[in-house]
Amino acid sequence: MRRGVRFVHASDLHLDAAFGGVDARDQRVAAALTRSTLEALERVVDLCIDRGANFLVIAGDLFNSADRSLRAELAFQKAVLRLDGAGIVTFVVQGNHDPADGWSAGLELPPSVVVFSADEVERREVLRDGEPVCAVYGRSYPTRQVTENLAREFKRAENDPLAVAVLHANVGRREGWDDYAPCSIEDLRAAGMDYWALGHIHQPGRISDNPPVVYAGSTQGLDPGEEGARGCFVVELDATGALEEFVETASVRWRRIEVDATELSSIEEVRAAVGRACEEARSESGGRPVLVRIGLVGRSQAHADLARPGVLRDLGEVVREEQLERETWIWVDRLRDRTQPTIDLDEIAGEEGLRGDLVRLAADQVGGPEGADAMVEEVLAPVLAQLGVRPELDLAPQEVVERARDLCLDLLSGDG
Repeated sequence: MRRGVRFVHASDLHLDAAFGGVDARDQRVAAALTRSTLEALERVVDLCIDRGANFLVIAGDLFNSADRSLRAELAFQKAVLRLDGAGIVTFVVQGNHDPADGWSAGLELPPSVVVFSADEVERREVLRDGEPVCAVYGRSYPTRQVTENLAREFKRAENDPLAVAVLHANVGRREGWDDYAPCSIEDLRAAGMDYWALGHIHQPGRISDNPPVVYAGSTQGLDPGEEGARGCFVVELDATGALEEFVETASVRWRRIEVDATELSSIEEVRAAVGRACEEARSESGGRPVLVRIGLVGRSQAHADLARPGVLRDLGEVVREEQLERETWIWVDRLRDRTQPTIDLDEIAGEEGLRGDLVRLAADQVGGPEGADAMVEEVLAPVLAQLGVRPELDLAPQEVVERARDLCLDLLSGDG
């Protein structure tokens, strides 16, 4: 190790998270998901010990909810006791999922665990042979929704040999993520730190070099949007800078796959193409099981057969069974048919009759993505009013209208 400190930067463990919206009927799949976040924590601890880390930082959302599950708290207690036995300090900030005002069983933790204050930025020293080698700064969330810029409260002390800041925040107001503790790179730079250990954004990676500003990402992908490798960073920090090594800690991976059915003419060919896509996902997973969502796309001769009642359902069941039989299993969570018929819409639009009227009506009513949004909202309004909740759509509004049009064309072109 270079002269300096070595630490592990993790975040967004979401211990004991429930994987809602997943079709995990198979017990092996359900058990793997249930264990996955807790197993990721165990791997983080193993990594700290194996690499001889001076300390571990957890940059928020250690737990999945403000009312922490007892199972999750017990798992964390076990983990930090192992770290304490190895002489490794654990620094934790609380984020929007596990703010300070949430419920806790109040389990006793060793003195080597530091949970940073939710009232102000705290500074703690890391000692080696009784001498400070690094200062770690952090600030927790008092409540779930923190909208003020916490980064501006951080200020490095002049005598710090090295300084690491830990914060759960949305830097640069990144779209797709709640705008909690919003700040800019300039805010972080002004604090004078040597390394910013961030949480909240689940995609791992360095977003600035001066100073190093790094999101650890989630230690286990929590939904289909969190594809690929998930883990944490081993960081080597000294006066010359920081080097981060990403280490995967996830038990299972997520993949979203599109299978182009343009050249496929039969269900058997579709089945084979789906199998090849699964094999590719398996080969890239590093021996980990994979949960995949597959979309069949393209104008295909197989479209008519796929659109027949029950065909796609049966195909999905067969593929699931085949992929679960392999040593490294794959669970096909969803198989969606987004293929289109091999028809010339411009030609049909020029026809006299119902088919031509249908194509022209769809084009006139929609007129583009914004028109599709308005049309789908209008159609769904009475349904949503009855449900009282808005379900997640697998298709964009434009695709919904196009699928409805093509379904009607299938019916009009079929026998009888």
